[in-house]
Amino acid sequence: MQHVSVLLREAVDALVTADDGIYVDGTFGRGGHARAVLARLSARGRLVAIDRDPDAVASALADAELAADPRFAIRHAPFSQLAATLRELGIDAVDGVLLDLGVSSPQLDDPARGFSFRFDAPLDMRMDTTRGESAADFLARADERQLAEV
Repeated sequence: MQHVSVLLREAVDALVTADDGIYVDGTFGRGGHARAVLARLSARGRLVAIDRDPDAVASALADAELAADPRFAIRHAPFSQLAATLRELGIDAVDGVLLDLGVSSPQLDDPARGFSFRFDAPLDMRMDTTRGESAADFLARADERQLAEV
């Protein structure tokens, strides 16, 4: 199943106020919003995408059209590292930030990610599979108090 961006036109219409602006797609996912933003930008515009999911970043890097676009940059990072990521790219101000929060179709459709009840698979549920512990590992070690807190 192919992921369909939610409220694509409405989100991009609200976000892109200057075609030569600098924008952030804080949840690249599979790039639906990013491609629509880039289509609205001039040659001087810029789009920085970040995603906590390494599969999403890999998807962007594997896309020849995106990889060849000098207006586009992608980084593997959580929201909390957005300011540092922008500094690393020499950007001190942006014209807008888009955050499409929640899980995406590719995360739900991949049994190995452990987000869906549709599959008999390990319970992982991490947005970033390179960090932290899986939900299964947490449940195996958590006591009743910790489970109640969560």
